[in-house]
Amino acid sequence: MRSTCHRFQRVLLASLACSLFAVAAHAQAADVDTSDIQQVRDLFLRQSAAESAHDIDALDSVLAHTPAGQPDPVSFIARAYQFIGRDAVMAHFRKTFEGTWRLDPDEAAIRIVPLGADIVQIYAPTRVTLGAAGQPPKTAPFLINEFAIRTPQGWRISAIVPVPAQ
Repeated sequence: MRSTCHRFQRVLLASLACSLFAVAAHAQAADVDTSDIQQVRDLFLRQSAAESAHDIDALDSVLAHTPAGQPDPVSFIARAYQFIGRDAVMAHFRKTFEGTWRLDPDEAAIRIVPLGADIVQIYAPTRVTLGAAGQPPKTAPFLINEFAIRTPQGWRISAIVPVPAQ
């Protein structure tokens, strides 16, 4: 079972890396400047703080919102589950916030990688403390990968892909 999980992690990371390299090869990232990089970093840190505080409204404010009739770009994909669409992601966090949930990103290790004029990858090694309601919490290292997109409201989180680091 453990080797199956490790194989899945390697396949997931390889697929993600190939996708990112393909996008980066065709992207023109010149429109992402140092101000954008700082805004995305601040966005990620606001997201982390909102999750740790179980502040569902603050979390909702950092996720991308699309006009009616437009495709919803928000997803949360992890080894054990997938939530597609902002409503599904928010429902997941409402349930998660009933228990223990805390993010402690290694702020010095956060990397923002422009992939195009309106999309960046966020890489953040993070210690996640989690536990279902009434259960003792556990802390584990994760390599959190996210994608932020430029919207009329500024940079917003589109996709969240946490990968266990163990």
